[in-house]
Amino acid sequence: MKKRGYGKTILLFIISIIYTVLVTFVDKQAIGPEGTSVGFSAINKVVLDLISYNPMWDKITDLMLMIAILTAVYFAATGFLQLVKEKRTLAEIDKDILIMGFLYVILVIMYVLFDKVPFNYRPVLLPDEVELEASFPSTHVLMICTIMGTAIAAWRERFYDDENLVTVLKVFACAVMFIGVVGRVLAGVHWFSDICAGLLFSATLISAYEATLDKLG
Repeated sequence: MKKRGYGKTILLFIISIIYTVLVTFVDKQAIGPEGTSVGFSAINKVVLDLISYNPMWDKITDLMLMIAILTAVYFAATGFLQLVKEKRTLAEIDKDILIMGFLYVILVIMYVLFDKVPFNYRPVLLPDEVELEASFPSTHVLMICTIMGTAIAAWRERFYDDENLVTVLKVFACAVMFIGVVGRVLAGVHWFSDICAGLLFSATLISAYEATLDKLG
């Protein structure tokens, strides 16, 4: 089987950067609450006019995020047990777990960065909020898709001798991602462009994980 290179990852990264620049400058209008300006305002306004805030879908996507976080905890705990209980060195930890650990660090850094440097603010002020929160990219979409997408690759690596189990886990992960993304659109708590950004950034991270896993395999 031909190993993946980093070509796809680099391409996705470049597209993500270009997309971020476009969202920052193209068709930026004050269509947000409290007069906040939003890039790609035309398409964002069309979607916003079709979908209003839906607390049910907001809660459902919170549940999908919790499932993703628990999945991340599972992998983190597996690596921790190998390090402590099995007395392995850091270099001896299973490569899929070790690479995932570095990826989670990158994910946290991105989460903090986009929270501190908001490109867009949310299109709605939620009942329990006193100020608008950052919306770009949708961190729910970013985290759900990145964690579950890399989990699929890791499960394929760990359970290579049990295709049925891998299939079940893959279907489960895809369902969580699908509900998370579609649900976030229907929840009405992000601009459509910011959900697309979450998908782009997560695709970049997943591609980087798969390429690194193949390279070290």
